[in-house]
Amino acid sequence: MLLTLLIGSLALVINMIIQVVAIVIVLAFLLRNLEHYQLKSHFRTEIRVLCILVLALFAGHLLQFAIWAMLFFYLGEFTDFQTAFYHSVVNFTSLGYGDIVMSERWRLLGALEAANGILMFGLTAGAMLSAMTRLFMRRSGVT
Repeated sequence: MLLTLLIGSLALVINMIIQVVAIVIVLAFLLRNLEHYQLKSHFRTEIRVLCILVLALFAGHLLQFAIWAMLFFYLGEFTDFQTAFYHSVVNFTSLGYGDIVMSERWRLLGALEAANGILMFGLTAGAMLSAMTRLFMRRSGVT
């Protein structure tokens, strides 16, 4: 169990780093983009900024799904990456269908991945809220 906790914690830390880097990059993009269009609020600019933000953060989540799937595949839990990826998405999003179950030795990793997903989706939601708040403040003339 200790080995499972260590491996799961390492995967969680790697995923946290990925999402934090993605957030820093997209928020820096947001600030640069807003400085470029300082004079007037542009509806198209706001849509473009938010779409890029959502797509970049979702790409971070896709990479995180894949990292967990690679771990499951490497540990021999699944014979093909597609099944490992599906199982990873179900765990990460906390759906927990239960149609595919890991062995008793590694099943704690599923719970750790679900905890990872909750944390990372919360972080993503916070970043999106921050960006939207900045856009709304800009639109209302508050800087």
